[in-house]
Amino acid sequence: MSTATLLPTSVHDADVAAATLPARHGRPAGTGGSAAVRAFLAHYSGTLLPLLAAVTGLEVGWQMYAADTGPAAAAVVTGWALVTAAWLHRRGWQPGTVRAVIAAPAAVLAGLGALGWLAPAGLVVWGPVATVLAAAPAMAAQPPAPERPALRRASARD
Repeated sequence: MSTATLLPTSVHDADVAAATLPARHGRPAGTGGSAAVRAFLAHYSGTLLPLLAAVTGLEVGWQMYAADTGPAAAAVVTGWALVTAAWLHRRGWQPGTVRAVIAAPAAVLAGLGALGWLAPAGLVVWGPVATVLAAAPAMAAQPPAPERPALRRASARD
């Protein structure tokens, strides 16, 4: 018997009964989720978590070994953006996502740097963080590219 078929015994139970979705296909409503959603979330978190760990390592390394000059900071941020784009490309995300990771932070940080509002240390902090912040919604908006059969065959031979 589904909870939606029981008569409510109080006002609170009536609200719960009204909000409960009916069961479908013999399973109670709200249990689990589709396999595609679980696969997307696993791929999403498997892409972002290493980036977050790498950002932490980059920030600690910069604090320990920094030259604290503008060219060094620009080189670190440029290298980070390229490595992040390569990581997203390798994980199979759409080209638009990869371009957004490079273009969005570059546009924002270039303006702040040109105005003199961003010190080299701030550039190294906000550059990598901005790429991860740009990657997260771009990845959610554009799911990974479907795997190409030629790549699947090549990886199966290895």
